[in-house]
Amino acid sequence: MSAIFKWAESEMQAALRSCCRDEALPVIERHFPKGSRLLESGCGAGRWVRFLKDRGYPITGLEYSGETVAMIRKAWPDLEIVQGDCERAPFADGTFDGVLSFGVVEHWIEGPQRPLADLLRVLKPGAKAYISVPCFTLVRRIKKALWFDEITQAPRALAVRLLRRQPKPLSRLDGRYLFPGFPAWGVFFEYRMSREEFRTEIAKAGFEVVEQLPVGHMDGVYHELNPFGLLVGWKDWTFRPAPLARWMNAWLSRTPFAHAHMQAVIARKPRAA
Repeated sequence: MSAIFKWAESEMQAALRSCCRDEALPVIERHFPKGSRLLESGCGAGRWVRFLKDRGYPITGLEYSGETVAMIRKAWPDLEIVQGDCERAPFADGTFDGVLSFGVVEHWIEGPQRPLADLLRVLKPGAKAYISVPCFTLVRRIKKALWFDEITQAPRALAVRLLRRQPKPLSRLDGRYLFPGFPAWGVFFEYRMSREEFRTEIAKAGFEVVEQLPVGHMDGVYHELNPFGLLVGWKDWTFRPAPLARWMNAWLSRTPFAHAHMQAVIARKPRAA
């Protein structure tokens, strides 16, 4: 995995409150009955583990960073948090009634198959997973055709190369990349898959796709249609959109997968024959 995130203890309560507004919440409630034993694979600072436990779900969080695990255990000692790797989870086959993966599997440069295979492994037959990744939307396709990211990110990449003597290869010319990568210059951080590519990867891992939908619509405006941060602010885990940003979000939302930052699938592990 290429990305290890750092989380601030001071942000944990604001992050927790944001779960109520998250577009993932009604999807989770629709597909995972109360009492389902869940795993969040790559739980970060534990906001969903805390939120869902408080709503009657027996849930375990798996997190790679020992520093983050220690922070969660200090703040919320009643949570079950396990340190481990999302592609080699320390759980037996068929342990969980459901698994959650929020923006995790896109961070493997060789593709998402190893972490997806482990999500499938720890699920009971017939159980479901909620898996989300960044979406290669219509807006992002247009910007790629215009080389927008390469142009706008070039000054910073050039400065890093000159001052730190770090080479910054152009992502789309790197032969290892399977899908559009971000950032345009420098060390790989994440893939942004089209809806078709994401479904293919999910099916290749052995899942059955139950539902696929865009999530994080205002997040998409914030990331892709927010020059100099003037249209959408971000503070205390809350978007603060200007009226124009609200209008853009409503108008673009009429077309599925036009601009939402993320896409999610509900995927089922096939029942044993």
